[in-house]
Amino acid sequence: MSVEIRMARGLRVHVDVPERVEVEGATAREAIDALIETHPSLRRFVLDDAYRLREHVNIYINDELISDRQQLSDSVSMGDTLYILPAVSGGAGDEMGSEQERS
Repeated sequence: MSVEIRMARGLRVHVDVPERVEVEGATAREAIDALIETHPSLRRFVLDDAYRLREHVNIYINDELISDRQQLSDSVSMGDTLYILPAVSGGAGDEMGSEQERS
């Protein structure tokens, strides 16, 4: 069954892949495997050496965070969308502190 995978811009700046890719799969694992088969350079950004989801990557099926980060066994249905989102970290720079000090 066909599902759409959307990748956040934070991931696409490292790998030349389109924002959206259609793949076949009945589970998140099958969909991710199909994605990596067509775009192998994504593997190191999404999966670790043991082929598990990297700690700093989240996958959503539609609007729900997957529950099985180890095996990626969550089911997907035709028409579902998987979102691959690397964690975003950081904080306010010096400008933010300067504005607060002026208030």
